Amino acid sequence: MRKHFTKEYITEALFRLLKEKNIEKISISELVTTAGVSRASFYRNYLDINSVVDEYLASLFGNISEKYPVTTTNMRENMSLFYKELLKNKKELSLLEKNNLLDGLNKYMYESVLSQIEELGVFNNKYQPHFFCGATVGVIRAWISYGFKESPEEMSKLFMGSLIGYMDLSKVK
Repeated sequence: MRKHFTKEYITEALFRLLKEKNIEKISISELVTTAGVSRASFYRNYLDINSVVDEYLASLFGNISEKYPVTTTNMRENMSLFYKELLKNKKELSLLEKNNLLDGLNKYMYESVLSQIEELGVFNNKYQPHFFCGATVGVIRAWISYGFKESPEEMSKLFMGSLIGYMDLSKVK
């Protein structure tokens, strides 16, 4: 349980520091001081500062994918819920985007996209999951960089509209 709190303190401290400066200017010493943990505690949990970002993204996208798996019966609804979850993390995602730290999204989305394509029964070729993963991540990054101007419902509608021609949407509810 203690490890969980240490990681939470470090993650929260990183986001506090990212409000003030770019990630390149944040040292491990400054991060652990802000978090109120020791250097040893940091290194027991992470290799470097980027590992904190990676774990945050993995947790966020893993939790969303588990919570809202997309199927033919819930695609529209769960895509809207997916974007709502992202919007709940608006501050953090905006800070990561500002610091050019969203490059790792592809690795967290790929497995989810692959399983969803298989679940939907629309797997056509080995490149398809990469295509949809790249498109999904691209749309997420654009939404973040545009300041989350569209609502989650609008983003879901845009996402569903972009699928026209790639899959038979008459089966999707």
